[in-house]
Amino acid sequence: MPDHLALRPVTEADLDAFDSAFQSESGATAHQWFGFTPTIALREALRTRGLLAGADNMLAVTVDGELAGRVEWLERRWGRRDTSLCWEIAVGLLPDWRGRGIGTRAQRELVRYLFTHTRVERVQATTDPENTAETRCLEKIGFRLEGVVRRAQWRGGRWHDQLLYSILRDEFDLASG
Repeated sequence: MPDHLALRPVTEADLDAFDSAFQSESGATAHQWFGFTPTIALREALRTRGLLAGADNMLAVTVDGELAGRVEWLERRWGRRDTSLCWEIAVGLLPDWRGRGIGTRAQRELVRYLFTHTRVERVQATTDPENTAETRCLEKIGFRLEGVVRRAQWRGGRWHDQLLYSILRDEFDLASG
């Protein structure tokens, strides 16, 4: 297992690496390939707010100082805007870093970060039912399956169901490693 996993602010060079790695189905994986996507908005968000303190946010994942991928968190609301905010998280690992438990560790660190530094009560994640690596990852962290969101995602020329998972503040052990 790699020694030191860290989350840090994204740099322009990181976005270049993500562009290179994730702009194909083989690089992004079949579950995260949505076709060619312009990244100008990401670069503008990096320039203006460091991809932090907004409705969509990103941190780089590093292992022993080497870029391994990214984690993201996005605003979601289940009611009134001023009282019902939760975060939805996602992870994207560079191909060479997959299958080593890094996605689990990175998402656990992101959940810890969000519960430590924001007031949300709930963090959620969605994934394709066929994405067994991500379902195992979420369950290892302590996320609970809430249900199936039917035909929620258009990808690869057809609609896909999504599994909705969540973890609440009091279900997550902030001290766990």
